Amino acid sequence: YLHTILKNHTAHACEGDTLIIECPSRTSVTVLSAFYGRRVPNQHLCPSANTNITVEEDKECTSPVAIEKVLSECQDRQSCHIPVFSPVFGQDPCPLTSKYLLVSYKCRPEHHRTRLVCENERLRLMCKNETVLAIYSATFGHLLHGSPYCPQEPGSHTDMECLSPSALRKVSRRCHGRANCSVLADTQTFGDPCFPGTRKHLRVSFTCVPRYLLEDVGRGSTDPFMISDYTHG
Repeated sequence: YLHTILKNHTAHACEGDTLIIECPSRTSVTVLSAFYGRRVPNQHLCPSANTNITVEEDKECTSPVAIEKVLSECQDRQSCHIPVFSPVFGQDPCPLTSKYLLVSYKCRPEHHRTRLVCENERLRLMCKNETVLAIYSATFGHLLHGSPYCPQEPGSHTDMECLSPSALRKVSRRCHGRANCSVLADTQTFGDPCFPGTRKHLRVSFTCVPRYLLEDVGRGSTDPFMISDYTHG
């Protein structure tokens, strides 16, 4: 789920240069795709240094090992540097064509925190230092192992699990991309998925990230909270 709310970034470097990818502290690179070769005409991206060459450029030139190389150098690291030279990528797929490296990636937070409140209590989340909330998961209801913080009434149906299907969507709509938010853990907000008398709780996993790492949800793009009612990340 978090994958859908983190923004995609792209980076490219021309042959002879170094591709540099850097994510903010406490986040790491998740590589989505990598391309080494040429698909775009010379004049539009990384023009050849030698303008006297009359050889027809190969515009369907691609290295099959680019993704492996980028994964080995960048995946799960905060930053990476890749020299863009054909020997780095094995056999040159088109020796007479100037090439480039193009990488698409996300910066994924490495840690998340969990907050829990009992039914009819208010959950408050807050980020500092100009960061905003990214919600991993949210559950409202009662889990089989229960919660020691929210003890059950005697004789209630504690042997049945019951979870609200809309918890993540409701919490995300209220909190995603904001510096702080508060949500009341009640059945008016989340509905009542449980038998009468079952004590419920709201559990939310979240992290704080710089705003530019998040997709602009709802600005013409697909609203990830509409895709389905996620209950777990």
